[in-house]
Amino acid sequence: MSETSEAELEARRRSLALEGAVLLLIDGLAARGTISADEAEDMLRILSKSSDLSAARASSSLRIVHQLKRLRGGDGAATPGA
Repeated sequence: MSETSEAELEARRRSLALEGAVLLLIDGLAARGTISADEAEDMLRILSKSSDLSAARASSSLRIVHQLKRLRGGDGAATPGA
């Protein structure tokens, strides 16, 4: 494998790892109420616009955020843990 393709593969692995960590962080902060469900949804929408694969990975987090909104009585701006 050439040095360029190895570097590209490494960059891809790192970007996927970073995206996964950001998704976990957003889920955790929203679940704890540190950020609002609306804020989490905004961040997830930005992530999901980067590619179709990112959109697929962000879809489960978006479902969690929508469930949090329902649990909080539809109030997406609530931050009960802040």
